[in-house]
Order: sequence, then C-alpha cells, then structure tokens
Amino acid sequence: MTKGASVSVAAAEEIYYDPWNSELNADPYPVFARIREQAPLYYNADHDFYALSRFDDVNRALVDYQTFSSARGAVLEIIQAGVEIPPGTLVFEDPPLHDIHRNLLSRAFTPRKINELEPKIRELTRRCLDPLVGTDHFDFVTQLGSVMPMRVVGMLFGIPENYQELVAEDGNKHVRVERGAAMTDNPDGAFTDGQVFAEFIDWR
Repeated sequence: MTKGASVSVAAAEEIYYDPWNSELNADPYPVFARIREQAPLYYNADHDFYALSRFDDVNRALVDYQTFSSARGAVLEIIQAGVEIPPGTLVFEDPPLHDIHRNLLSRAFTPRKINELEPKIRELTRRCLDPLVGTDHFDFVTQLGSVMPMRVVGMLFGIPENYQELVAEDGNKHVRVERGAAMTDNPDGAFTDGQVFAEFIDWR
C-alpha cells in the first residue's frame, strides 16, 4: 500500500456517510466534499460498501466492467440480498449483452424520432408545469421529475397516453417501500415482471 493510500484510508475512518440517513441527506454536500478530498475510495463498515467519489475514478470505473460489474445489480440492497436479476434488464447488464440490447433500443432514440416528438414533449411539459405556477413550492421529484421521463418513454414506444400513467405506476410500485424498509421488503417484488409491456407489444 502506498503512503497516499494509507492517508486516504486513515481519513476515511474519520468520515461517515450513511446514504439512508435522511438528516444527513438534507445537506450531504459538506460530507461529499470531505470524501472527495480525503477518502476518494470510501468504505462504510456499517453497510459494507465502497464508494468512489472523484470524477476521474468514477469515469474509469464506468468502462471497466470486468472489475466493476453491473450484473449483480446497481442498488446496494439488491446486491446484498442476492436478488435474482431478471434477464434483459439493461441497467443490470455488462457487455457484450448490454451493448446488444442498447443498440436495439437506440433505434427508438434517433434524432429524427426525438425531433418528431419535441412538440408533444413541450406540450406535456406545459401541462405538468401549469398547475405549479403561482405556488410557493413544489416537490420536483413527485410532481415533475418522476413524471416526465416515463411519459416521454411511453411516447417513444407508442404507448397510448391514457395508459402511460398505468405503465409508470407498474414500475413505481416495485421500488416504493415504507419509510425505513428495504427494497427487498416490497411485497410486489423488487422488479416488475414486464407483463404490462408484453401486453402492449402484443397489441402493437
């Protein structure tokens, strides 16, 4: 171990970051800054995970799938629980399978298709934002951030607008848990079975 690495490990023992601590997550940036400066490879003994905190290190790890695999999951609770990942789950795949599936999906995200959808996306954005005009505040995630992506994906795959919320809710129910509970405690399971998509594939 190099001297620099020893310093980083020692510093890490003085820093504590718990991703499930709601009070800490209300303003995590001071801790993030300390981790980047003093513990670029951070280890949390309580939850048994490592975290890379510097951009260059993360950037290298993203392409080094032999060392940093996504095949066992990308969520700590799923990895530690040993949940079986359904086949074909793009975000939980490594090359070459990931590349094959990504290339197939990329055909729905061409500049031409996006340009065709731009007017609809702008209209959807207006409809989402109009009720928020004049309010003192709003929850970005629940009222906008979690709505827009799924609705736009629904447009890309030709899912009728009146069914897009149904598709979004099918995905949400698998990641929604009670406060303090683990994803693996969800009675609906940690993953959708994809049946809602299969029905639309048959319909099309």
